[in-house]
Amino acid sequence: MDIYSLALISFLLLLAAGGLITSHVRTWRAFQRENLDPREFNYRRRQFRRRMQTSAMLAVLAVALVIGHLLTLWLESRLFAVVFWSAVMLVLCWVGLLAAADVWATKHHFGRLRHECLVEQAKLQAELRRIQAVRGNGKK
Repeated sequence: MDIYSLALISFLLLLAAGGLITSHVRTWRAFQRENLDPREFNYRRRQFRRRMQTSAMLAVLAVALVIGHLLTLWLESRLFAVVFWSAVMLVLCWVGLLAAADVWATKHHFGRLRHECLVEQAKLQAELRRIQAVRGNGKK
């Protein structure tokens, strides 16, 4: 691959990582200003940490693409290339694991919230039926 094309791809990936980090920080600061219950705050804090780590690893990968390409060309060592690119693959796998953990945590969190809402809805409907039975549903 041409070094200029690789540099452009790396730059765009670095730019995306920077934008994601900025977005995560703004979102986290907004959540800190809100008065969240402890469970919600803990979920948002862990989400922020996962997403910041993922975005930072994307920036590391962007830099590693260019550096690895240049060092592989200059050093011409097969052992270095295997070790370096294996490390890059480990970082990439870590990004994938963090993304999967974020998907699972989000699904679990909102599933729990949905369940709590359904339970509350059932309680309110039971209360409504009880009140309607006592009052005769507006009939004399």
